[in-house]
Amino acid sequence: MAVVTGAASGIGQATALQLACEGASVVLVDVCDSEETQALLREHGARSVCVTADVSDPRTATTARDAALRHFSAASVLVNVAGLPDVAPEPGIACVDLDRWMRVMAVNLNGPFLMARALLPDMQAAGAGAIVNVSSMAGRLYSLNATPAYTASKAGLLGLTRHLASDYGAFGIRVNAICPGSVDTPMLRGSLDSRDAATRSDPATQRRRDRVAAVRSMTALGRMSTAAEQASVIAFLASRDAAFVTGVALDTNGGFYMA
Repeated sequence: MAVVTGAASGIGQATALQLACEGASVVLVDVCDSEETQALLREHGARSVCVTADVSDPRTATTARDAALRHFSAASVLVNVAGLPDVAPEPGIACVDLDRWMRVMAVNLNGPFLMARALLPDMQAAGAGAIVNVSSMAGRLYSLNATPAYTASKAGLLGLTRHLASDYGAFGIRVNAICPGSVDTPMLRGSLDSRDAATRSDPATQRRRDRVAAVRSMTALGRMSTAAEQASVIAFLASRDAAFVTGVALDTNGGFYMA
């Protein structure tokens, strides 16, 4: 039984579908309506329930846990995908006001913390479980497109991943992260490929377009990832095939960053 945040679209939707195809029932958590994802899962004969709520709200994690217990069973898998991209209008910290900083941290870092805090006791009681956090290449380096808030939140998520892996490994719980680069999702397309953005030539839009092109050109595989490719790696880390893998930040960025 899996809980997936950010399940309405992009990597979250692809992950929910991948896990469902592998036999999991799924609680779909997103601030947006996840009915489209639920319909996709239904087509594959999978059971799911939607929780439409903001992961930065502490009540959301409790609601997701309760939904899992009420409809299925205690969650054995948690995938924290929900996040804010926070595209920078211009370089530098001056473009990030305090409210924006707090909002990005609330969703990208507090959200995974709250979800893990709610679901880990059930995993601990069961003596098994897997958490996969979706960080970013920005968490390993820095972001070419987003603000310092985004980079800091994703780096913090890697720290949380390592700490939880250390604390809960003795209970049979594995905690890992992936670090995608550019992924072809509605989030990215919405900022760069919408009709409005495609016709705009203002400096901020052009800088974002140039930076994405630079990432693509410096990626060994020469292209962006698909959401399904990221979901396959997440499903592996959540599976028994990764039974001896924990505390890992797995680079899923096509060779842009190699370590």
